[in-house]
Amino acid sequence: MHWKTSAVLATGCIIGLGLVGCGAGSTPPAARPNILMILADDLGYSDIGAYGSEISTPNLDALAASGRLLTNYHTGSTCSPTRAMLMSGTDHHRAGLGSMAETVATLVANGVAPYGAANTYNFDTLPDGYEGYLNDRSLSMAQLLRDAGYHTYMAGKWHLASMPSAAPLASGGTPWVYRPASYPNAKGFERSFVQLQGGGSHFAPVPGRPTVADLFSVHLEDDKPATLALDFYSTTTYTDKLIAYIDSNKADGKPFFAYAAYTAPHWPLQAPDADIAKYAGKYDEGYEVVRARRLARQKALGLLPADFNANPGLDGVTGRPRWDSLTATQRATEARKMEVYAAMVENLDRNIGRLIQHLKQIGAYDNTLIVFTSDNGAEGAANQFPSNANVDNSLANIGRPLSNVTYGERWAEVSATPFRLWKAFSTEGGVSAPMIVRLPGQAAGRSALNDLTHVKDLLPTFLAAAGIPDPGASYQGKAVNPITGLSLLARLEGKGSADVRTGQVLADELFGGRYVIRDGWKMVSVQPPFGDNSWALYDLRSDRGETRNLIAEQPEIAARLNQDYDAWAKRAGVVWLPLASGRPPAP
Repeated sequence: MHWKTSAVLATGCIIGLGLVGCGAGSTPPAARPNILMILADDLGYSDIGAYGSEISTPNLDALAASGRLLTNYHTGSTCSPTRAMLMSGTDHHRAGLGSMAETVATLVANGVAPYGAANTYNFDTLPDGYEGYLNDRSLSMAQLLRDAGYHTYMAGKWHLASMPSAAPLASGGTPWVYRPASYPNAKGFERSFVQLQGGGSHFAPVPGRPTVADLFSVHLEDDKPATLALDFYSTTTYTDKLIAYIDSNKADGKPFFAYAAYTAPHWPLQAPDADIAKYAGKYDEGYEVVRARRLARQKALGLLPADFNANPGLDGVTGRPRWDSLTATQRATEARKMEVYAAMVENLDRNIGRLIQHLKQIGAYDNTLIVFTSDNGAEGAANQFPSNANVDNSLANIGRPLSNVTYGERWAEVSATPFRLWKAFSTEGGVSAPMIVRLPGQAAGRSALNDLTHVKDLLPTFLAAAGIPDPGASYQGKAVNPITGLSLLARLEGKGSADVRTGQVLADELFGGRYVIRDGWKMVSVQPPFGDNSWALYDLRSDRGETRNLIAEQPEIAARLNQDYDAWAKRAGVVWLPLASGRPPAP
């Protein structure tokens, strides 16, 4: 196929500094594939039909049928660290999001050691890699592609331009501000319509009645503040914008990179009434029944072996009541939350279908590399934007403008089926996400790929598909953080039989929770309230549900993985957070 790396590089094309030139007989730049990167926000592993869900997602299911599922794909455990790794191709501790900007800023502002102003760090002396934004030492996917002759567009959530601020919390300010040098247009996007922060209302503010979620929904178009139309709904508007950007230059024949960074289904849970109505009564049987059905579908689809031992989760755990112990009022509220969540996912699928159909209409689909995934596992936390007098969380208004709810731990477990825990934890439920890839020109679907893959791998994969050389440790005369992800292109093309990470280490840390994986073994620590940060060891080849801790039985494997983790943490520049306990930083 004409878009392979060798077909471009072997012809002597000069790529870089915004110029593309090729020698006689070379493949013209327009023949390189377009790239469409679709990212959902807080979507769990089992939330689309192709991964076992009861939610209607026909467009994503069709994409899966014509492409390929990656069933062992991993992310960061929360959104901005994942997005930093997506853009830079390296560990988030190097790229500026060693922890979320909101976390570091709050620690500094409150004087918490070792970040507080009276201790080791303050706002002016944050450790390298903890700046809170995509730092200037890191590569940017959009810049690399734009410099190589691609149009670059994005719409949706950015979450990579926050930096700590001394604004006093007591005065109602936030402990962070936005950094224009890290806005999308400064990082290589030709056109962008973005929500700067990590969350906000999905609807436009109700005139005269702003909620805190409305105030946090800060939008820019390129580098200018954007005013939201009264009929704004995040998923629909982002799709409209991206289609318009793609159409704006389609006549010039240059390939495009389009990044659809949707904010659905991130809280606050909100969806159009018509979408919510489709799910009325769908979840009245409760968490346990829906989770069991998803697990059975995953086995029937062949995503899991018939004897897979799913993590039992919080079923029966004190303080986490079973469905049948809830009152009728509580069940109605809980069911409504999941109805809205499902509506958000179906609406997301419909808009993704619009985007794909548009590519077909303009003749771009066949030469487009399409990737769909989520930024982390499902969101189980109860935290949400603070309420004010304008919030209406009555049962009848949940999911509509002015509402401000999450769906909580038990529904997050359903989204994470069959894994343990959810977003913000280093367990499989926190860092496993659905992944669909369709190669340019792919005529038929392929069987699922179970290689251990990671969000860092997407940048080198895109570069390989586009025939753009890896810049290494220097770009445009400046030292940069090298790409540490691995290209998946050969494996996606069906070449080779070995897992892409055979013999290699994959590790990460966030909020003190850690994991390290090598050759099927995973050692993981879980921070409070579900753990004390001590290591546990699992054989993912037979126990990806993380149900049997083998650390006492396999001390040699545990010792080797501990060394692997410490070596990685030292290279990545991990700083131990005060939120964690029980272990000092790596030496």
